[in-house]
Amino acid sequence: MAELKGGSTRPKAVLPQIDALLMYAMKRTRWINFSTAWLLLLLQRTPVLRVAATAGEYVAPSRIVMLLKAAFVSAASLGAVQSMAGATQLVATQPTPATVTVGSTVQIGLVVTGAQTAAASWSVSGSVPPGLSFSGKTSGTVNISTLILSGTPTTPGTYTITLRAWEKVNATGDNSSLFPYTVIVNGAAAVGPTFTSQPAGQSVTAGANVTFSVAATGSPAPTYQWRNDGTALTGATNATLALSNVQTVNAGSYTVVVSNSAGIVTSNAAVLTVTAATTAFGLTSQPQSQYVTPGATAVLSVGATGTGLAYQWSKDGAPLPGATSASLTLPNASADTMGFYSVTVTSGANTATSAMAALTVNTGGGSRLVNVSTRGFVPPGGALTPGFVLQGVSSKTVVIRGVGPTLRSFGVGGTLADPMMDVIPLGGATPIISNDNWGGTATLQTAFSRVGAFPLAASNSADASVETALNATGASGYTVRITSKNASASGIALAEVYDEEPSGSPVRLVNVSTNGFVGIGEQALVPGFFVGGSAPKLLLIRAVGPGLTQFGVTGVLADPQLSLAPLGKDYAVAANDNWGGSAALQSAFAQAGAFALPAGSNDAAVVIRLPPGGYTVVVSGVGNTTGTALVEVYDLDP
Repeated sequence: MAELKGGSTRPKAVLPQIDALLMYAMKRTRWINFSTAWLLLLLQRTPVLRVAATAGEYVAPSRIVMLLKAAFVSAASLGAVQSMAGATQLVATQPTPATVTVGSTVQIGLVVTGAQTAAASWSVSGSVPPGLSFSGKTSGTVNISTLILSGTPTTPGTYTITLRAWEKVNATGDNSSLFPYTVIVNGAAAVGPTFTSQPAGQSVTAGANVTFSVAATGSPAPTYQWRNDGTALTGATNATLALSNVQTVNAGSYTVVVSNSAGIVTSNAAVLTVTAATTAFGLTSQPQSQYVTPGATAVLSVGATGTGLAYQWSKDGAPLPGATSASLTLPNASADTMGFYSVTVTSGANTATSAMAALTVNTGGGSRLVNVSTRGFVPPGGALTPGFVLQGVSSKTVVIRGVGPTLRSFGVGGTLADPMMDVIPLGGATPIISNDNWGGTATLQTAFSRVGAFPLAASNSADASVETALNATGASGYTVRITSKNASASGIALAEVYDEEPSGSPVRLVNVSTNGFVGIGEQALVPGFFVGGSAPKLLLIRAVGPGLTQFGVTGVLADPQLSLAPLGKDYAVAANDNWGGSAALQSAFAQAGAFALPAGSNDAAVVIRLPPGGYTVVVSGVGNTTGTALVEVYDLDP
């Protein structure tokens, strides 16, 4: 910064432009003969101009002040009127059209000549280049005497700004005519490619998948061409080179040529060493879940060892025709691509099936939890207590059911003969609504059909159900308590909560939980939920046993394990025994507002993104152990 008169500073870069503007105005006034008295009076009346800058306020360059004074004296000697109407010319440090470059710093000063008084404000309209502004503004009124267009332009193009000077602040008093000012923004100069990371050599066993990658910068964006031992590889024109099921013939030196209009560079050589596969059969890597954008290409792969390996990929349990390689490429991802993928690998008489990989697509639509259910065992004198939280600004109409006798029609044995149901606000003790026998009303039968719930066995069955509107202001929680009317009786019951409202309603289910007894076989705790809408949903699912002891709960399930399966399917898409204390899961707990788990506990937890549809969580005890457990499902989407 250069020191200005009076102790202020100004950018050195603007001095040549201000000098040019000053010299231009001084040449225009050099021939004028004016009185010394009038000049002194004018100099005394001209205030110090201050211009707002992005980093603070600074005094306008002194040469621009001198320019203004010279311009004013010129106007006075020519007999100009005492108003902005006499302003006849816009003077700039860069005459219109001004030419600048993307990424360069710009400082352009503008004044009007022909009036005896300096402008007190300006009106700005038209098109200001992105990245530039007048004292932080790109339109409207700027209360300042000398306009300075400054900043760093970001977008090439031709931009015309329209300016009008005003006698007083806030665009009042007399005004000048409209002055157009054009700025031409040129693109940044081309820059040759430069590597920021090089491909690394690898040593693998035959049949493995290999990926080489490189990172480079340049302008315009560079292109890529991979080579193997100097020979260009067809179609290998991305920053990443993926090789599936490599064999010894694929070994060699891999380089990539990166080029643009400004230059060409070649990467370091990455040597691929491939050793013969062992005869031992097994999977060495699993396909990984992916969340992609519409139109993207997803690649799933599996690693395996053995001889004569054969592959068969499946989606949602059904084989995919022609999908018989170690990698599965899925181009142009869409909603139809979403699902669960696995691969079966065979080697002679040996067969192994991979874990499921969820492929989800960010379709841009919405999704939400629309109904939840829990099947569990109600012990004598005990209860099955699912809970849920509503989030929104009003109330939500729901159907809540406690089903016992009707379960017999689905082949479930040992059902609860006469369930009773209470709905209790979270943290409260008094039910806000209760039901023993649902009564077979036409209103409830219609509601069952509307939400897609199965009909209850008979109008006089002992199942329980209500339809009610629940408050959801902020985030409101509720507990559904299912007990036996006969306190000494026990049996299997199903608790259900259905959202009756359409997907765009302002209130949604954000998390559900079930506290209940976990037994063996039919007495396992089995919560279920349904993701409605067109988009996938990110969920945290937990099965907590030992973690409950911190709240004084006794008789807990010592080592819970959970598995997650699509509704009606016999395969798991996620499973966990001990959560392991990972930082990623701890972060998910905090995001969901879930209580912390001891780092070394045997509690179970998973985070998974699921396509729309129904799902079942099965919770059981390792080694056929039993006890009380809490199962939770949290919506992690904003």
